[in-house]
Amino acid sequence: MSQPLAARGAAKQRSTASARFQHWLAHHRREAGDSFKRLARSPFSTLMTVLVMTIALSLPLALGLLLDDARSAAAGWDGDARLSIYLREGTGADAQQAVLAKAQQLANVDKVRLITPEIALEEFKAQSGYGPALEQLGSNPLPALLEVFPRDTTDSSAMTRLRDQFAQWPEVELAEVDIAWVQRLRSILELGERLLWAIGSALLLGALLVVGNTIRLSIESRRDEIRVISLLGGTHGFVRRPFIYMGLWCGLSAGVFTLATVSGLVAWLNTPVMEMARLYGSQFSLSYPSFGTGLGVVAMASLLGWLGAWIAVGRHLRELEP
Repeated sequence: MSQPLAARGAAKQRSTASARFQHWLAHHRREAGDSFKRLARSPFSTLMTVLVMTIALSLPLALGLLLDDARSAAAGWDGDARLSIYLREGTGADAQQAVLAKAQQLANVDKVRLITPEIALEEFKAQSGYGPALEQLGSNPLPALLEVFPRDTTDSSAMTRLRDQFAQWPEVELAEVDIAWVQRLRSILELGERLLWAIGSALLLGALLVVGNTIRLSIESRRDEIRVISLLGGTHGFVRRPFIYMGLWCGLSAGVFTLATVSGLVAWLNTPVMEMARLYGSQFSLSYPSFGTGLGVVAMASLLGWLGAWIAVGRHLRELEP
């Protein structure tokens, strides 16, 4: 005989792991959509937050792209670093060829070019415009020259040692190496990289504070709601979730805005930059953010929004607990 209904008691409900996961996923979807709607209902304040984050992200990204372009261009210029080896006056053609062969056998020399006095005079006439005046000279005053291209142009001390080695040869009158401009260029690039890290860190910290302030204002406007949820047994994760999604939406939007802003800036500046480079005989141009860079910027901006929201909620969550 079955027991009366009142004697049975309440049956204990058991939920499976799959059901709990589906509930957790549904709550995330609901909170993500609700957070987006809350931001859309206050477009002005949301836009201000996103624009501040965009400025904070655009400046480091633009400076980083400019440094990468300058470093790529400098890599090609570094390859043109060379030594100028002037031979003594009166060095015959056979002696010039012997010095050329001797220089080509050095292990740390990539290639050597011999410029005879005749070739040097013709080049000087073509570049200086003083051809008729030079023809009045009784003899050619220009010496033979070796242009030596080292294998390693990044080590200034190695190039200096190579110059000293050439200077000891009896056929050499003067050995010069122009590496000062290379050292200055590398110093400027290193200084720019350090400035990028300093400015970028300060701007990213500012963006983090902006997101935190936006989330703090949202928390204050929902103080009573959070207290009720806490009284009903809501966990910290449950309370934190909508604000985390607000930070993610702000960061994601700022990342997209940043890519659009920097791409527009590159397009605006590229024409005059390419024209100026053409006047110097170069094909230099500014580069747009690559696909990988774009993904990294959007991911970093989203992470920045998430982190700002997490810090803001964690700071105020204990204060709002009953």
